[in-house]
Amino acid sequence: MTPDTNHLLFLAWLIGTTLLSALIVKTMARIGVMDNPVERSSHTVPTPKGGGVGIICAFLTGSIVIFPLLHQPYLFSIIALLGTVAFLSIISWLDDIKQWPALIKLAAQIICAIIITLIIPSLSLLQQSYFLLLPIILIWLVYIANAFNFMDGLNGLAAGIAAICCIFFYYSTHQIEFGLIALALLCGLIGFLPFNYPKAEIFMGDVGSQACGLLLATFAVIPLNNIDHITLTTIPTETILIFFLLFGVIYDVTFTLIRRTKNRDPILQAHRSHLYQMAHRCGVKAAIVTLVQWSFCIWGGVIILFIPLSTMFNTLCAYSLLIVPQLIWTLFILNKTRQYHIKKW
Repeated sequence: MTPDTNHLLFLAWLIGTTLLSALIVKTMARIGVMDNPVERSSHTVPTPKGGGVGIICAFLTGSIVIFPLLHQPYLFSIIALLGTVAFLSIISWLDDIKQWPALIKLAAQIICAIIITLIIPSLSLLQQSYFLLLPIILIWLVYIANAFNFMDGLNGLAAGIAAICCIFFYYSTHQIEFGLIALALLCGLIGFLPFNYPKAEIFMGDVGSQACGLLLATFAVIPLNNIDHITLTTIPTETILIFFLLFGVIYDVTFTLIRRTKNRDPILQAHRSHLYQMAHRCGVKAAIVTLVQWSFCIWGGVIILFIPLSTMFNTLCAYSLLIVPQLIWTLFILNKTRQYHIKKW
């Protein structure tokens, strides 16, 4: 085939995957599995959930279509990854409908994390640092899957962050096969976002947020499949990139967990005391809070693009630039809670 034909097929794949997502999302909105507002909800009227079904179905379909383009060494890893995403999505969708105990979801996440940990990093790398690397990857995958789920509380927030991560990962990865997987997810998210931001016709639901969180966490693990030895100074740039992109999510969730632990609040109990939720409760418009969180994600990517972490000074500068906006945001929200006389949150 000529280059022009290849470009047209590539464009058709992008458009087709996006339209498939939009079609399924629209259908899910009509089916109407409702998310009824409760005390901890940010929305006030019953709204359909399950938009993540469109995201994940389009992602899986788009990924399967490009199987003939994948190199053999990566094919098994990608098939296994798609299988784990499909499994977690099914469990999460059933939970959206039936409201299962949190331990069932956690067990499903751990199973998926174990599979990804065993298939993505290179075998020699796992053998070299098995007892250290394995638990770190497992904790990372489960933590980000949950953290992303926790952050899916305002219109467009989680989906937008996921889309930004996909764009940065696609342009930074040296493994085009996994870059195409990121593009498939991006198309699924683009098909969903017009129905969720700025006004929500439908929510993503756990079916989307947990699967997207797991995939984004996996993007940080993927670069480990090409190295045989790892130290603090040889961590792949793509791995650090994902950490920087998701730092706003990680900071918010970690800050909230520490604060709730200090206040002796139940950690596993649903609540609306994340920093982004407190900003909304204190009068900041939901669309603005979402844009702030998107900007944190973009800022993390920009830091990695323009500051090579080749020296200790550069590394300290990069992490300082990453953390300072979060501290300013935290102080802003703390001040807002005082203005609104919210003492316990």
